[in-house]
Amino acid sequence: MKKTKINGFNKKKMIFSLLCLLFAIIILVAAGCAASPSKGELAGRGAGGAIAPQTAPDEAEVTLDAAYSIAEDGAKPDLPDSSRQYIIRNAHLTLIITDIEEAAKTIQHKTAQLQGYVASLELYDLTRERRAGRISLRIPGDKFDAALAMLEEVGEIKNQSFSEQDVTLQYIDLEARIATMEAQEERLRELLDRAEKVEEVLEVEKELWRVRGNLESMIAEFQHLQQRVSYSSIEIYLEEKDPLTTSLVEDLGTWEKVVNLLALNTNRLFKGISNFIVVSIGSLPILVPLVLLFLILRKITMVIKERKKTRAQDQQEQKEKVLEG
Repeated sequence: MKKTKINGFNKKKMIFSLLCLLFAIIILVAAGCAASPSKGELAGRGAGGAIAPQTAPDEAEVTLDAAYSIAEDGAKPDLPDSSRQYIIRNAHLTLIITDIEEAAKTIQHKTAQLQGYVASLELYDLTRERRAGRISLRIPGDKFDAALAMLEEVGEIKNQSFSEQDVTLQYIDLEARIATMEAQEERLRELLDRAEKVEEVLEVEKELWRVRGNLESMIAEFQHLQQRVSYSSIEIYLEEKDPLTTSLVEDLGTWEKVVNLLALNTNRLFKGISNFIVVSIGSLPILVPLVLLFLILRKITMVIKERKKTRAQDQQEQKEKVLEG
């Protein structure tokens, strides 16, 4: 009976010892999990601001995964407004004017009033009396229609064409990618400040240079897209009216039309005479040798004909003498 009690006591003691050992193991495992922060926790600290590692500084582990994840309660980059529409508007037209220099000055002045600017300007001669040119305008998007109305006041618009390109998706996507890349760059800089090992510093710096290069490329592309959206493009071909082909004004009276037509035809006559004189004088280096050659050939031909004629007369006289003899 006593032996049975001892055996029962030993069994209870063994079970109690096993429970204590199991409890100790559970405590050690829980302590180990608490001492080793997960990637999600590192990401949450990287996205949320200041990094507060649970372990000692010399035991902290710097990983690039923390720079590319956002904790559930962490700060997220501001996303662009997707309700707005971004459109690029372009126009090409021909503007018939009387004086190209005066028209160019007027367009430059009125474009400045519309808060736009002249991107390029080129003037050249078509003939001695007519000039042409090209002018490229950049107009704020909300002043596009006002700019076209302004050009109608400067001259006669012909051959106009318009185009619109909706770049809303491209604009929003690019803006969101830039915000994400900036957040990644910030988290990489925070990781770089925490890194102590040479390998960690080199790895983070390499990734930081790659992110920064991509970010600068996207920013340049986005700025160009912003410029095209903010300022519409109007390409203008300037052409002066031909004074020799100007049509008569319909509102003129009969005698006024007669006088206008007489002046127009007189102008054409003098223009033709002037062109003939200019072409003739300008062609002298070619005409003079041709005229001299023609005169020389004509003289040689006349001499040959004269000789043939003289020979024929001499032969005729000799035949007559023979017949008389």
